[in-house]
Amino acid sequence: MKRTPRKLLIALVILALGLIAWHFGLFRAGDCLLQGGSWNMDNGFCRLDSLAQPL
Repeated sequence: MKRTPRKLLIALVILALGLIAWHFGLFRAGDCLLQGGSWNMDNGFCRLDSLAQPL
């Protein structure tokens, strides 16, 4: 029986973690936090506080 190459197993684990993060919206939450907003996990939207402040 051939062993599965280690690189293939690592790629599958990274792919699985990426799919889990995509399913739970963690990429959008990360983008929101990097832009200085606050992420509402219940409704799934980003509130950019910098846009709400008057100039």
